[in-house]
Amino acid sequence: MGFFDRLRNAWKIFKLSFNLLKKDKSLVFIPVFMMFSSLIFILLFISEQIYSNLITLFLILILFYFWITFLGAAQSWMVYEVLKGKNTNVSSGFKRASNNLWDIIQFVAVMIFIKIISSWLRGKGRIGEYAGRFINYISGIAGKLVLPAMIITERNFKDAVKQLKHSLKIVPEIAAYEIGIRPLTTLAFFIGLFLAFLFGVGFGFIIGIGFLFVYILFIILLSVYVNDTYYTVLYLTLIEKKKIKGLNLFIKK
Repeated sequence: MGFFDRLRNAWKIFKLSFNLLKKDKSLVFIPVFMMFSSLIFILLFISEQIYSNLITLFLILILFYFWITFLGAAQSWMVYEVLKGKNTNVSSGFKRASNNLWDIIQFVAVMIFIKIISSWLRGKGRIGEYAGRFINYISGIAGKLVLPAMIITERNFKDAVKQLKHSLKIVPEIAAYEIGIRPLTTLAFFIGLFLAFLFGVGFGFIIGIGFLFVYILFIILLSVYVNDTYYTVLYLTLIEKKKIKGLNLFIKK
């Protein structure tokens, strides 16, 4: 299987992510919850910073990371249901995530520990800075594969982590997304800035700002949705080797 076949795999999964959204609009609800939850937690964090309560700040950060992870778990299950041809909804995703609550707690604890270590390294000079960033980046990708393993296949956290060894076989598909496809979000952002400028010139400053605000919200929602969906489908097809109707991938024997 050639390099370009692996790139085609990534592109096919990326396109499927959009097709799933067309099949079931319920898949957009979790990204909406994530976005508004993030705004709420940011406001809480800012308000607590005023009082410099470090313990409360740390607890808010832990709660925020847990909630975002819980939503990501719910999204993975909802994507899986749509892939099976079922109608999904938020309550179904929440129920599944709740059934795996202990695994999610372990997942969050480990990821926070990794973030603490990477933050410590980043304060240790130039080499430490690079090492900390690298650890953060790799652990983030690993986490996006561990989560569906726990939620969809009912593996516990420990077994899901062990299964990461199989992810080495799909490095090209991961790299194609992270390096080639995901940066399209940045490109879309600058296109939005240009369009906002044109709207501002043609229809007034307020219209331009309003357009930019709505456009940015749309890009955030879309990127969150595609990111979670891509890794869920990637895990199911190329690690679990599950067949998905209408998705023909090149799979290494």
